[in-house]
Amino acid sequence: MQKKDTIKITIRPFKIEDAEAVQWFASDELVNRTTNMPYPYPKNGGLTFVKASMEGWLNKKNYNFAIQANDKVIGSISLSLPNYEKGTIRCDYAISSSYWGQGIATEAIKLALSYAFINLDVKVVISSCLDRNPASRRVLEKNGFTETGNFIFSNNKFKDEPAHWFELTREKWKK
Repeated sequence: MQKKDTIKITIRPFKIEDAEAVQWFASDELVNRTTNMPYPYPKNGGLTFVKASMEGWLNKKNYNFAIQANDKVIGSISLSLPNYEKGTIRCDYAISSSYWGQGIATEAIKLALSYAFINLDVKVVISSCLDRNPASRRVLEKNGFTETGNFIFSNNKFKDEPAHWFELTREKWKK
């Protein structure tokens, strides 16, 4: 029996040279169906995103990570909208559809959660997913998130679509 190739998953802050990879995965129509990324993705969107990501780190307002599979950038995961007084931060993610179903999002979130709880000292990480995206729900649940409520989008491209809020506390994460 042949051993299945293992994929090494890492996350790291974006660098300028990642702009082309961002342009590639953000232009994926399947990814776009369940993310807030515009479609079609703007021509220089990858570079704009990477520059904004680097600025976010400097200002401590947004922590966008490149998701790497065997050193290839295939997606992004963000820790954004930090409320340092309340100890909360939001987690969102997107991965090229050619890498779906391999446990990559689950592992990337696990790594981002460690960063959030250890380096940013948050108490609660919040996330959400569309009702029509059960795979994203499973990824959150595998990482210990609990559904805390439902909502209907009132603006953006998902207007009038049902979705779910999730959260993970530091105490639950530690277990």
